Amino acid sequence: MAHISGKAGHVYSSALLLEDCEDVWVAGTGASTISVVTGKVGTYCVRDTTVTLGAAALMMTEIIAPGTLVAYDGAYFWFRSSVTAAAGDLALLLDDTALCATPLEVLSLPALTAATWKQCFVRFADPTLLGSIISVGLRQVTDLADGTFDIDDVEALAELDGMKSWTLDYTADTLETTDFGSAGAKEYIIGGSGWSGSFEGFKDGVPLGIGSEVYLVLGESATASQNWIGKVIITGAHPATSADGIVTYAYDYQGTGALEVPGA
Repeated sequence: MAHISGKAGHVYSSALLLEDCEDVWVAGTGASTISVVTGKVGTYCVRDTTVTLGAAALMMTEIIAPGTLVAYDGAYFWFRSSVTAAAGDLALLLDDTALCATPLEVLSLPALTAATWKQCFVRFADPTLLGSIISVGLRQVTDLADGTFDIDDVEALAELDGMKSWTLDYTADTLETTDFGSAGAKEYIIGGSGWSGSFEGFKDGVPLGIGSEVYLVLGESATASQNWIGKVIITGAHPATSADGIVTYAYDYQGTGALEVPGA
C-alpha cells in the first residue's frame, strides 16, 4: 500500500449557509416524493423517496438566495441514505439556472453506509464558475432502486489560506468500575470521546476569532475521502512575528459533537 503524502493537505472553515433544508424541495421526476423528518441541524431535513427512479435521474432541487461562491472551495452537508451507496452513486448539484437545469458543479458524494448520517465535504472543481448560484439539487447517478435519501445543512467552506500544518487528538475516556468482585484487578468501561488540536501557518487574510463555533475540515490530502470533519470552538489564537518579517498564526480548537473520520 502506498503511503499518503500530507503535502496536499488543507484546512477549511469560514462557512456560508447555502440551504438550511428546513422546507420541502421541488421533486425532480414523477417517481420521487418529498417529505420532512427530524434532521441533524435545526428541526428538519429534506427527504427524497425513490421508487424505481433509475440511473442519471434528477431527484429534487431547491431555489436558494442568489450568491457568489468564487471565494469558497467546497461544500459541506449532512447526508443519510437508507441503502448502502458507493462513492459517486449520488451527486450534489449547484447551478446558476433554476431547477439545476445545467449544473455548474456536480459534486460526487462519498460512500454511504445504510441508515447512517454522514458529514460530507466535497471540493469544488472550479470555484471561478460559481459567480451566481441560484439552485441546489440532488442527482442519482447509479440506480439504487427504492430508498430514502436525506440531506441537511448545505454550507460552502473556504480554505484557510496560508495554513501549513494541523494536528488532532481524538481520545476516549475510561471510567473505573473496580469493585470487590474485581479481586484486586482494576476494571474499566469506555466513557465519552472527544477531540481537539491545533493548526498553524502564515497570515493570509482576516484571523479567526476565539470563542466562535465553526465548521472545520482537516484534509490529509487532495483525496475526497481523506478528511476529518466536524464542528469546533476556536479556543486560542497565537499570532507571532520575527525579524525576518514573516507573520504567523496558530490556533487551538476544541471539537464539539460528532467527528467524521476519513476513509482510505
